[in-house]
Amino acid sequence: MNLAWIPNSLTMGNLVCGFISLVFSSNGSPGGYLVAGLLILGAALLDGLDGQVARALKVESKLGMELDSLADCVTFGVAPGYLAYKAYLSGIYIPEFGFAFDFGILIASIYPVCAAYRLARFNVVHATDSFSGLPSPVAGVIMALVPVSFGTIMIPKLAFGLFYALIGLLMVSTFKYTKPQSALVKNIHGIKLLIFLIVIILLVVFLRQWAVFAVLFLYVLSGILSFVIQFIQDHKY
Repeated sequence: MNLAWIPNSLTMGNLVCGFISLVFSSNGSPGGYLVAGLLILGAALLDGLDGQVARALKVESKLGMELDSLADCVTFGVAPGYLAYKAYLSGIYIPEFGFAFDFGILIASIYPVCAAYRLARFNVVHATDSFSGLPSPVAGVIMALVPVSFGTIMIPKLAFGLFYALIGLLMVSTFKYTKPQSALVKNIHGIKLLIFLIVIILLVVFLRQWAVFAVLFLYVLSGILSFVIQFIQDHKY
């Protein structure tokens, strides 16, 4: 019996969540954006499970890897991009050739383009202990958490556009990001593990629904900070 259908089904579930997210984003309502974000979060959970299940069942394959990349491109590239456009970026009109062009469309396209390139690069070459550039699922989850965490709070289009573009471009950067599962197992134990758990608990208590967003944002900053530190070390003499 070919057990590869089990992890592949999880990957397909990831893709289905991404597609349904697009449908809810198209509703153009705060409730639709919330559901769209939750669907991307659900897809991230499936994305985290499919590889683990494939390894546990010893059915890893190139087909599964390519299928995973295609699903991720939709779920963590196209779906967050469309959600960001509909909820926060639409209506940035610029007069061009006699009509008003919505510049928000071009800003929103950053995510699908960067996610596609990031995933293709990962399939060609990648390190075992770190990521080159921000992982696309993390980037997708960050965008999904915006309507979940901020709800109907009005976010200035310029501020959101700059943040959105930064996260998108970090996907195709060469900044080194640790693999969280590897870092937890290898580096966090004893007193470090206790401090880590305390920080997580405090974030949940004080930030509540913003806690996950805050943790992921710290992860985003870690790659930038490590690049700055390495740059200073390389050029201090």
